[in-house]
Amino acid sequence: MGSTTPGSSWPLFRGMAARLIAMTFAVSALLGAAVSGPANAAPLGGPAAMAAATSADRIAGSDRFETAALISQQAFPDGSSRVFLANGMDYPDALSAAPIAAALDAPLLLTAPNTLPSVVVAELARLAPDQVVVVGGEGVVSPAVFSRLQQLGYAPVRAQGADRYSTSRDLITRFAGPNSTIYLATGRNYPDALAAAAAAGSEGAPVLLVDGSISALSAASLALIAARAVDSVFIAGGTSVVSTGIEQQLVGLGYTVKRLAGLDRYGTAVAINEHAFPTAQRAFVATGAGFADALAGAVYAGTEQAPLYSSSQVCLPANSRSDMLDRLQVEQVTLLGGEGVLGPRVSALIACNSIDDDRETSAGELTAALQQRMSSLPGQYSVSVRELGGREVSVSIRGTDMQEPASVMKIFVAYAVLDRIDRGQLTLGTRTRSGLTVQECLRVTIHISDNYCHWDLVALVGQQAMNNQFWAEGYTGTVYSGFSGNGSYYSSKLTSTNDVALLLSRLEAGSLLSPELTRHFKGLLETQVWRHRLPAAMPYGIPIANKTGYLWVSSGYIHADVAIIDAPQGPLVVAIIGSRNATAEGVRALGGIAYEHFNGPVTTPALYADANLITNRSIAYYRYAGNIQLGVLPAGTRVSAYASARDWYQVGYGGGYIYVHSSALSNYYAYPRSE
Repeated sequence: MGSTTPGSSWPLFRGMAARLIAMTFAVSALLGAAVSGPANAAPLGGPAAMAAATSADRIAGSDRFETAALISQQAFPDGSSRVFLANGMDYPDALSAAPIAAALDAPLLLTAPNTLPSVVVAELARLAPDQVVVVGGEGVVSPAVFSRLQQLGYAPVRAQGADRYSTSRDLITRFAGPNSTIYLATGRNYPDALAAAAAAGSEGAPVLLVDGSISALSAASLALIAARAVDSVFIAGGTSVVSTGIEQQLVGLGYTVKRLAGLDRYGTAVAINEHAFPTAQRAFVATGAGFADALAGAVYAGTEQAPLYSSSQVCLPANSRSDMLDRLQVEQVTLLGGEGVLGPRVSALIACNSIDDDRETSAGELTAALQQRMSSLPGQYSVSVRELGGREVSVSIRGTDMQEPASVMKIFVAYAVLDRIDRGQLTLGTRTRSGLTVQECLRVTIHISDNYCHWDLVALVGQQAMNNQFWAEGYTGTVYSGFSGNGSYYSSKLTSTNDVALLLSRLEAGSLLSPELTRHFKGLLETQVWRHRLPAAMPYGIPIANKTGYLWVSSGYIHADVAIIDAPQGPLVVAIIGSRNATAEGVRALGGIAYEHFNGPVTTPALYADANLITNRSIAYYRYAGNIQLGVLPAGTRVSAYASARDWYQVGYGGGYIYVHSSALSNYYAYPRSE
């Protein structure tokens, strides 16, 4: 088959011709045979001939790779001279390929990063392309996939850059035809770019991915826009995803700029479609909580001159339904993906109409975003998130798994002790077996995660007594070594992220302890010294009451952090336990996704140096805890926390480790109190 020259009018003509042929066959079928299609199909000229669709058809495979292949079969029944191939497990590089593929009338297929699925091999054979464009570098689509394509007789070429933004520019430079219009979309998430892909593809215009969190476009992006002689720029999404600085920069350079945005991803898709499609006979719907099906679907929609809407799994957003059925009165609605991503109510075109719908939609979006990020992280993660207030969204991914939580377990010990103070069985002044008071031991147990005081407190309360209490109060996945409340024996301490999230939710709600001890407990958590996990995913100034954990076990490293976050949109509980060589970076990334889901993008996360303590007075320092004095640290000396022996802290200083009494140390980073 002959190749398509970028910039030629052939793709647009070919798409129009295909639609005219399809319409001719449709009329013939209506006159002489039964038609397979939407449930509202009626004889030509009948009263329902121009009525809006009342239900949807569906394109769905057993997985994302097969779904993309099925979309390709329907969109390109006669094959294609060019095929784009993108990583189906992550979205950044593939986002820019969809509108280019639509404009060039070429399918977009998806592959696993390291292997070419058999269903893709079969679809490539059917399409018989002259060229296969692999989207992304070797870290995105591996050399093994590239070699497999060569073995199959194709001559693949790569479109790639140093990051998603330069890959976007490379695709546009090499493949996009001339057009005075360009769309901009954030590369930090996928919904807006996918909605724009169908609109831009139908116009033969490219979508340029940008880092919308910054205040101005890069010189490379500006140069690309200038080189294309662009007159009009359409920004997909609100100011929280593409900044006002970028918009003002483009206006200042003389471009006509229009922002297409809604209140959320669903509303933005509607705004884009209102702009791009004054009329349409068909509409496509993809999940707003995932990208895979919408990638190939955006190409199909673009070649059909049809809008692409996003939907929750539960129901169709009311404004999406109104736009496609009331404004456009489309006669056919096609869902992209199975019932697992677009359920029966979406297929029946039933609009969301309750707070329960909104809650389930939000939970689905967050779950999908977390799972997508987990797929690219080392290790395994359990995550529980609770929105306290608002829609009260709750998400649990492996949240019931009982597992070693490292030092996160100390919050249960602290609670058990404080609860006994509330009941009059202990006081903050009660002496532990080491001679330190409960108050002193609580502080260092949380502040630096001291193990010695932690076990002093466990001994004071009793392991079995704690186990019985945890079970009775609903923390059925939490146990110290010994017998759980149901009589099962465990050889090590265990908890679940669901249990931790429940405890922290009760603490924040004030139903766990008295008001005085609630403030005391949150104050301990807010001022603990370790800030490299969840707090480092949030902006400065957000009060975070967290307890972190880190441990090596035979199955690999454990990294964990749990927190009450007093976020701008309301309190949020996040509990993450990562195992099997999980990383602090992984915990931080997942925590950032949870925060941004409810509060919008974090432009500049907080940054904490290792030197996290400072001397508040001149103080002697020692080789061991209170033994063998080495010198004196002046007031104002910064040191880094390392370990502890109750109230003696081992800190990094001068290239080595020394001991300093904790009473002489303060947090270097002042941290806001929730009250």
